[in-house]
Amino acid sequence: MRGLGLREIVALLALAVVGVIAFQFLDPAASEGGVRSTPTRGPAATVTAEVTAPVSTPTPTASPTATPTPLPLRELARPARFRVEVFDDRPTSGHVKVADGAVEGLALSYAGAPFPDLVDDRWSLVASAPVELPEAGRYRFVLVYRGEVTVRVDGEEAARAAGPSEAGRLEVVFSHGGGTALLEIELRDRGGVAEVRWE
Repeated sequence: MRGLGLREIVALLALAVVGVIAFQFLDPAASEGGVRSTPTRGPAATVTAEVTAPVSTPTPTASPTATPTPLPLRELARPARFRVEVFDDRPTSGHVKVADGAVEGLALSYAGAPFPDLVDDRWSLVASAPVELPEAGRYRFVLVYRGEVTVRVDGEEAARAAGPSEAGRLEVVFSHGGGTALLEIELRDRGGVAEVRWE
């Protein structure tokens, strides 16, 4: 067996040089010219997160509305005098005024038609009177009636009822700002006795 010749030694040296150069390129610490060292672990870094409660926007709450004080209820005195208009309500004639007069108080009752040229159960009347209301408030009065009754104050309907053959009671309550008001009580005869009176 022969020993290593010059050729083999040069080849081995070249191989060693290539290995050293390759090692230099693969080792980052060596390429920076520094000494290769193993990293040391220091104390672990602590991350502190400050937790704050979420800010809530207050929801507005509706403040309770004050309950309005009801206006005082006053008894309405019966007017001394009423204007009375009588109408023919036959379908052929329409709503035609046939009489216009006045009565003291209000106590009207008819078993048939009030005039011979009217047809029983096909007529109506409107009793009206101005009333003085001393102040703003609610006013009340009661009617006894038979037939159909509608009550209006200043043209606005305040109460309505259709009565049986026996007398019924209608309590009328309305609000007004005070001063003079026009009270209208309409009675329609639609069968049997027609009656309206202030109680």
